[in-house]
Amino acid sequence: MKRTIFSVLLLSLFITASAQEAKQQIIANHYLAGSTYYAYPGPQQKVLTPAPKGEHPFYISHYGRHGSRYLTSKEEYSEPLAVLREAEAKGKLTVKGQEVMRKLEKINAEAANRYGELTKLGAEQHKGIAKRMVQNFPEVFADSAVIEAKSTVVIRCILSMENELQQMLTMNPKLKITHDASAHDLYYMNLSDPNLNKLCKEKAVDSTYNAWKKENVNSYPLMTRLFNDTAYINKNVNMDKLNYQLFSIATILQNTELRNKISLYDIFTDSELYDDWRYENNWWYIHFGACPLTEAKMPYSQRYLLRNIIEEADSCIALPKPGATLRFGHDSMVMPLVCLMGINGYDQQIKDLNDVDLKGWRLYDVVPMASNLQFIFYRKNVKDKDVLVKVLLNEKEVKLPLKTDIAPYYHWKDVKDLYNAKLAAYKE
Repeated sequence: MKRTIFSVLLLSLFITASAQEAKQQIIANHYLAGSTYYAYPGPQQKVLTPAPKGEHPFYISHYGRHGSRYLTSKEEYSEPLAVLREAEAKGKLTVKGQEVMRKLEKINAEAANRYGELTKLGAEQHKGIAKRMVQNFPEVFADSAVIEAKSTVVIRCILSMENELQQMLTMNPKLKITHDASAHDLYYMNLSDPNLNKLCKEKAVDSTYNAWKKENVNSYPLMTRLFNDTAYINKNVNMDKLNYQLFSIATILQNTELRNKISLYDIFTDSELYDDWRYENNWWYIHFGACPLTEAKMPYSQRYLLRNIIEEADSCIALPKPGATLRFGHDSMVMPLVCLMGINGYDQQIKDLNDVDLKGWRLYDVVPMASNLQFIFYRKNVKDKDVLVKVLLNEKEVKLPLKTDIAPYYHWKDVKDLYNAKLAAYKE
């Protein structure tokens, strides 16, 4: 009995610490509130674990998200500005509201006709990733190594791919590179499964999520800082929509050339930033994580991508000098792939939406702009059948749900067996 009580106390302390950690991290670094809009921070693990004696990297398999971008539609910028302009014309804005309106006018002008496009920062992120990849694993990119790169057909992904490839060629002009972007490959590069998507639209899912939002996100205080008439707010302003739009613009700014010139974080309190972040974080957990509300099935949207990674790896391992397979796509592929693989415990099923971030499920750790998964393969020589693999998430070594005697390295056969069995058990 004493042991049970002690275990419960330990779990309670862990949850409390995790909650404080997430909130305190966001308070200390407001950029984290952006979640999927968080600009790529670069590798947090400066020194990678040396390979076991005699092992050498010979092949890399990769899936990466495009780099920093603008919001994807004109309306995301223009609609909140229109709301403030209309209120200003009627004398309903506070001094702070007028200040925000002027900032939005500058932000709209900078983003005009660039909706969804890669920013300059996004291009630099991919050059940096490529540079470190070549520096960390020079054997893979030596001499006339073969690099096969594919992208989805979205221009920000194509440009992300080209920036990485250009950087690699700068470092080794002898590389043999092929690159492509075709709808032919979208079934695994950017799959949207209509059957799985139906699970997210069921009434029970919507009602649970909306009830949580109503209990935890309060848009009204922000409105009173922008508008000077509560009757006007109640009658004319869609408070939740405007709050979310302003939050999106505030967090996307870190990806643009205005990031050091304009900020909207000052219109939110620390608690409001955290609450809005949780709102986004929980939405992603429901739609892409192993959420019980959606029968823990959403990660299987990436079953074809995981199968492609396994099959391509097996094919390349058979070659004397395979090089690298690079894939460029979206956060909506990276996040469920991480969950499907159970990387760092992201396959956990969390019943209560209040506990999602408390148990360490956080978007900013997984899918910032330019987020990427790298599978680094090692062997002693071409005849070595005991191939090892190490997985990097955003250039940081991760833990797989698999026992190993050489962490963070794993025996490829064990990894392949684990995921092939998981894929075989899924019923379409």
